[in-house]
Amino acid sequence: LKLLQNVVDKPEEPKFRSIKATNATIKAKVLDCAGARAFLLAAGFAEDGDLLTLPSGDDAAQASCGAALAALKSHANDCSDAYFREVRDAKIMQAKADEAKLNEFGGFSRGIHNLRSSSSGKDAAPAASPPSPLPPPPLPAS
Repeated sequence: LKLLQNVVDKPEEPKFRSIKATNATIKAKVLDCAGARAFLLAAGFAEDGDLLTLPSGDDAAQASCGAALAALKSHANDCSDAYFREVRDAKIMQAKADEAKLNEFGGFSRGIHNLRSSSSGKDAAPAASPPSPLPPPPLPAS
């Protein structure tokens, strides 16, 4: 994204219009990704030895780069939204499972703290009740 954004923001800067394919960071973060080189070529870059360059003064290449950036941002947003939906749905499913388990214990009044500590559900032994108080002392005889 940053490579294309720099070209769109500052088309007159020659340093943003060329990408060294041998640069270790560019290779690791961009070019080693499947389809990245083909994407850059479709965005208007041309291979020139170990460089990928965007022709200067070519309005069609500039427009193509802008369109590729917009498509890439849209795809990234769609993927981000899908991920957050998955996380939300997993949380909802967990909450429903917790609620169902609470209902097995008699509802929320039994407390959610019992839900996590019980491992065997209904068969779990109830908590021990406190010992009963001692009987009152006998009354003195008069």
